[in-house]
Amino acid sequence: MKHTTCWSRLAAALLMATLFSSPAPAAVEWLQRPLEQTQPNAADQVEFARVQTECMQTSATSFGSQQPWHACKLVHSGFVATIGLQDFFYADYCLIRKGDVCARQAQVLFRNRAYRPEAFLDLARLDPPGTRYESPVLIGSETENVLATAVLLPGKSQKQRRYFRYAQERWIPIDGTAWLQELRARLPAGLSVRVRAQDALPDPRSMMLSLPLYRGAVRGGSVEIGLTIQAGQLALAEFNIAKGTP
Repeated sequence: MKHTTCWSRLAAALLMATLFSSPAPAAVEWLQRPLEQTQPNAADQVEFARVQTECMQTSATSFGSQQPWHACKLVHSGFVATIGLQDFFYADYCLIRKGDVCARQAQVLFRNRAYRPEAFLDLARLDPPGTRYESPVLIGSETENVLATAVLLPGKSQKQRRYFRYAQERWIPIDGTAWLQELRARLPAGLSVRVRAQDALPDPRSMMLSLPLYRGAVRGGSVEIGLTIQAGQLALAEFNIAKGTP
């Protein structure tokens, strides 16, 4: 099968490029299996019993004498959610090149089918040392399975959020900004919002956002927004314009 190594080749290429292209490593956001690859790679199958107690060798997190990192330390791990017969677990790694100092950090997500001894890597991301990860959380309902992740990169003041929907035994990135079109269409004439894509994603625990409003080029007032999950996407549930908005 020509696609059986796409995921591992992509991971390896991105790793090498970001490891050796500059002295300050950039983030490698959420590596995942291509949609056309229906089965995980053998390199991404691990022993489930060890997923929460030690670092796992995968195509995205390889370590040892002949690898970019010579060692790995498990920083955090935990259970995320159950969907059908699949259980999901995350782990945060410290990847070490020399001594015991983190050269890179990683967050990985594994999937295990109930009562099976193996687990599979579903998602992985690599970041500079000093990155802070939140535990991934599942939001939605029994039929709307959406994963929310949050990362605070060093030197940044705002968390980087991403949302994924679960379909065909994989996590597929979703457009978290589509609801803005409906909001803009429903705002009173003359009012608008200007927001970067990364600022349009809510905290998954509250599903609320507060955005500044503009009348022409003048900023004034704000709009409080409530979001929900519909058809595997973020959707506008409600909004209220703050009192005093000109």
